[in-house]
Amino acid sequence: MDFSLVALEYYRLKDLVGRYLSTEAGKFALDDLAPIADEQKLESEHAITAEAISYLREHRVPFQDIALLGQVLEKLSVEGVMLEIPEIEAIQVFLAQVEGLRVRWKEDREKFPKLAQTGQRLPDLRELGKHLGRAIQNGEVDDKYSPELARIRRALSAARSRLTEKLERIVRSPAYSPQLQEQIITIRNGRFVIPIRTEQKRSVDGIIHGSSSSGATVFMEPLAVLEMNNELVRLQDEERVEIARIADGSHSSQHGATAACVLAFSVHRAGLRESAFRPRFQLCEPGLFPGLAAQPD
Repeated sequence: MDFSLVALEYYRLKDLVGRYLSTEAGKFALDDLAPIADEQKLESEHAITAEAISYLREHRVPFQDIALLGQVLEKLSVEGVMLEIPEIEAIQVFLAQVEGLRVRWKEDREKFPKLAQTGQRLPDLRELGKHLGRAIQNGEVDDKYSPELARIRRALSAARSRLTEKLERIVRSPAYSPQLQEQIITIRNGRFVIPIRTEQKRSVDGIIHGSSSSGATVFMEPLAVLEMNNELVRLQDEERVEIARIADGSHSSQHGATAACVLAFSVHRAGLRESAFRPRFQLCEPGLFPGLAAQPD
């Protein structure tokens, strides 16, 4: 630990600044913050902070903590990773916020030239946002966006109906009555199963996928529906792959969700931090910008 920083209560100051952070990304940025020794860089940081303070006095910066965004950025470090719908929705929210700020800084470039310069470094994300918005509606990928997805979902619906109808005949059959705990169909480990009395499990041909907390019931997949369950799982995998393909813009690295996340991450690191904790802290804890003197020879 640098004892000069301790003497200056630098770490206590960071703790105080941290009270004004509203996002996890901001907290990480604060953790990485270190004193600046370069005079020119320090003057530049002071200038943009002063401008951001003026901006915040007149405008509300829309950034809020976006659930899953940090998780998404971590997943993108793994090649070939597929994002879930809620994760893609987190990207959509972030892109909308970034785009809104970029446009406002451009409109106010005469009054806030340094922020406008920061905005110029931000990529235009409108088409990317529109692409994701067309593909995802109300938490689901719209199958109208993809004939292949529509085909898969029709096949899924038919396969699920055949499977549940077969299991309903089984649970209603007098032959299974002694073995059944209840006449219901449930799901374990992604497979449709029926509840069998534990003491009767050897009298039913099937695969056990778990048991009840009491141990009185095992959840069994009868061999009679094994291939039907396999078909359902295969179609579900196809659906996930097609959804990922749509979200990734037909495998286009320039227009896909993966590219969106990478851009969002670079955007945050490149320019948005200037409008975050420092000016907000300054507004709530008024102080003066220090004058910078040249080092003596």
